[in-house]
Amino acid sequence: MSVLARCSAPLAAAGLRVGAPQLLAPVAASLLATSGSASWRFGSGFAFSTSAAARRAAAADGKPDAEAGNGGAAAEPGEQQAEEQQQAAEQQQASAAGLSPDDLAQALAEAQQALEEERKRSQDVKDKLLRTLADMENLRERTARTTQEAKTFAVQGLVKNLLEVADTLERAYGSVPDADVADTSEIDRDRALKLLRSLRDGVMMTDTMLMKVFAKEGVTRYDPVNQPFDPNLHNALFEVPDATKEPSTVAVVVKRGYMLNDRVVRAADVGVTRAMEE
Repeated sequence: MSVLARCSAPLAAAGLRVGAPQLLAPVAASLLATSGSASWRFGSGFAFSTSAAARRAAAADGKPDAEAGNGGAAAEPGEQQAEEQQQAAEQQQASAAGLSPDDLAQALAEAQQALEEERKRSQDVKDKLLRTLADMENLRERTARTTQEAKTFAVQGLVKNLLEVADTLERAYGSVPDADVADTSEIDRDRALKLLRSLRDGVMMTDTMLMKVFAKEGVTRYDPVNQPFDPNLHNALFEVPDATKEPSTVAVVVKRGYMLNDRVVRAADVGVTRAMEE
């Protein structure tokens, strides 16, 4: 009698079914998915399976199924891992069994629709990015052109205002005829005075117009005579002895100073007083 035949009788009495591993493996997988059975392996190479009810009854009697057969030998260390793998397979089969083909088709359609929406959003973002980059490039080019034009025509307003000054100067020296300048003979005194007055009036008018142009640009002229000497505003060229004024007082202005928006553009050239020696 073979080993399988000798083990069949006592295990059959306990409600167990015995078979060779290579014969029972495909059957055990099917039973696990349908009836919740479990299997154990023995060192002899045989396997047996019990139902869940049989395992519960054995546990109530204090005799685990693992001790049945082979003289109550303890289960091998890989038995627990095998049981966990079988439980995971059962859960996976149950999850797959819960989805019908229609459900799977619907889930696939929803996934494809979501993917298409994401693709459209990605394309929209790409288009907006390209438009933004193009706008930035156009802005950069316009800014460069504007900056260059500002550098080229920065003094256009000042030049336009100075044109009237040039016209006035032209009228001033045109008031003296070329014939009178070329004539070396003596001229009438009254006529000479008239020419001088005309020339002086023209120059004064030119100066007035020039100061108006400067005022539009924020340029002012100052005359510091009789003011205390300030090295930030005045450039002392010489000293003048004067007992009537305090020392270091501006007595003479050789060249008046100019300021641009309260900043000194050119300091005034002056002569200052010094203390008289007793």
